[in-house]
Formats: sequence, C-alpha cells, structure tokens
Amino acid sequence: MANTTDLRQTPWLNRAGRVGLVAGLVAAGVWVSITVLRRPATRDLDPYTVVVQQQALRGTVVATGTVEPVRQVSLSPAQPGIVAAINVEEGEQVRAGQALVVMDGGDLPMRIKERRALLAQAEEELDLREEEFMRQQGLVEAGALSQLALSQLESRYRAQQSQVAANRQRLQELLQEQRELTVQAPFDGLVMERFAEPRSYVTPSGNAAGNANGATRTSLLTIGTGHQLVAALPDNEVGRIRLSQDATVVLDAFPNQPLDAQVNIIAPRSQVNDNVITFDVTLTLLTENSRLRYGMSGDVQFFTEELSPTPVVPIVAVVTRSGQSGVYVVGREDQPTFRSIALGYSGGSSIQVLDGLELGERVFIDWPSWARQPRGRN
Repeated sequence: MANTTDLRQTPWLNRAGRVGLVAGLVAAGVWVSITVLRRPATRDLDPYTVVVQQQALRGTVVATGTVEPVRQVSLSPAQPGIVAAINVEEGEQVRAGQALVVMDGGDLPMRIKERRALLAQAEEELDLREEEFMRQQGLVEAGALSQLALSQLESRYRAQQSQVAANRQRLQELLQEQRELTVQAPFDGLVMERFAEPRSYVTPSGNAAGNANGATRTSLLTIGTGHQLVAALPDNEVGRIRLSQDATVVLDAFPNQPLDAQVNIIAPRSQVNDNVITFDVTLTLLTENSRLRYGMSGDVQFFTEELSPTPVVPIVAVVTRSGQSGVYVVGREDQPTFRSIALGYSGGSSIQVLDGLELGERVFIDWPSWARQPRGRN
C-alpha cells in the first residue's frame, strides 16, 4: 500500500515544482526589468555642455558708459535779472550767435537815452570851449591877452574833454549792458536743458534755487554739441587701457547696432562713489548715429593685449555659489556637479580658467532636463 500511495503523489509534486519554477522565473524577470529601468539611459550631453579647450584670448575689458556731449556749456546772464523771453525749447537745434534768451532791462533804455543827451550836451560845450581857446590863443600871440588867462582857458577846455570822454565811456558801458541782455548761442548745438521761464529771476552767482515763480536760479539753459561716450572703469582695470585703443559700444537703446569707438581721454584723477574707485575714460564715437541722445547708456568693450594660451570656458558657464565663482561639470550619472574655479581675464564670450579645470573636461552651459535645480543656483 505504501508504494501505491507514493506513486499517486509523484505527479502532484511534479506539477507543484513546475509552478514554483515558473513563479521564480517571473520574479527574476521583474527584478531584472526594474534594475534595467533604474539605470540611466545613455544621455546626449552635447546640447548642454562644452569641452574645456586651450585658447589665446584677445583681452577685453567691459564697462558701462553714458553718451555725453563733446562740448557743453550752461548759459547764464551777465548780470542778475528777470527773464523777459526764452526763444527756444529743450531738444531744439540752435546756431552760433542765435538769440536764445532776452533779459528784462528795466529802466536801461531810459538811462541810455539820458546818457546820450548828456554826451551830446558835453560835446557841444567842448566845441564852444575849443573855439574860445583857439581864439584867445591868437590874442596871446598878439599881446592882447596874458599867458595866465590862456592857461585858465586851456584848463577848462581839457576838463571838458575829460567830461566828454567820461560820458562816452559810460554810454558804451550801458550799450554793452544792453547787448548782454540778449544771451546768444556760443556755438551750433542742441538745447539739452532749460532751467528758467519768463519772469523768473536769475543770478549767475546765486546759491538759491526753486521753482519758476520768482525763485533764484543760476543758469538759463544748457546746450551741447557732438557725441562721445564716458565710461567708468575700476581702478584695477584702468591700467590695461591706453590712448587710441579700439573699443566697441553697444547701447541699450540699439542692441543690434554696435558702434566703433576709440579711447580719447583717460582721467588723471579717480572718482570715489560708495567706496568704489573708478576712472572716467572718454571715447570718441567713430560710427555716427543720428538717433543718439544724451544720457543713453550701454556697454563698452575695450580690446586689450593678446593673452597667453590657457584653458577657457564660455562666460555663460560661470556661476556663483556662496560668493565663489565656479562651473558645473559632468558628475556621477551625468548629474551637474559644482566645482570652484579661479578665473582670469575675459575675451569676447570666453574667460580664462587659471585653476580648477583640466583640458577635455565638460562643463554645462545649459541646465539639462534630467537634473534637479540646485538651491541657490545663479
């Protein structure tokens, strides 16, 4: 009986073994599939990275600048007074000698008229004294008049001459004062600013300033001519700039219209603002643009010496973390990994790497879709 029972159980055991084997194979397949899915697929790094290469950059210095007039002057009246009329507006082109402002002369016309009358009277009196002196001089020669009497006549004649000269001088001063009531343009240019209005009081030496309702002012208007660019360079960069050095200006208003420029003046003295030391560098614009306006700002790129060959990376690859400059290199499983680097000079769109990278390494220039954005990334 025992043998019969054992024979009957054998097929059942065989079936159970087969089921277990199949289940084991299925589980193994699932494990293999999960493992394969968890492995990163081969990623294309080319769209997101560049290879660190060695290159001799042409050195550049970048600064910000502002369009300023080549020549500029603020016009004031010769004497304190009230504005009678202003003949120009801001933005208006003017010609040399053009009457821009007329000051109120007050009683000046009456004083000129009175002085003319006094001069005419003095000249008439001088003619009479001269005629008398000449006539009496003949009497002295004839012995009919003493020399003493003639000397007295001559003194009165000379005194009248002095009076005529004084009246003539005073009249010229009044006429000059009248001419100065009209403020003229000293050169062809553009009215940049207008400070005064008719009936406002202006004094060239006053310190007060206010609104146009009778307030004291020191200037009438400002005119300028020509265009140049003035850039502020840090003191650690100005040593790389020289006269006649070439540069390119890109104004914010015309980003697609670069202007050729050349260094014209390097300020001999620094400016200090908020503890930052800069030097003003003035550039002549070699490319003219009729749409330029004073006060427009933009970037200036100065072309300096050719630098020694070094590893370089695109400027766009450089980031800052916790105040430290660095780049993101390709790390484990192609993840961007921050690495601190030491930077040198920039040239065009690239910058020198003095330490921290090796030739042939890849750095990220764009953040890949498979990577998480790190906190504090710039």
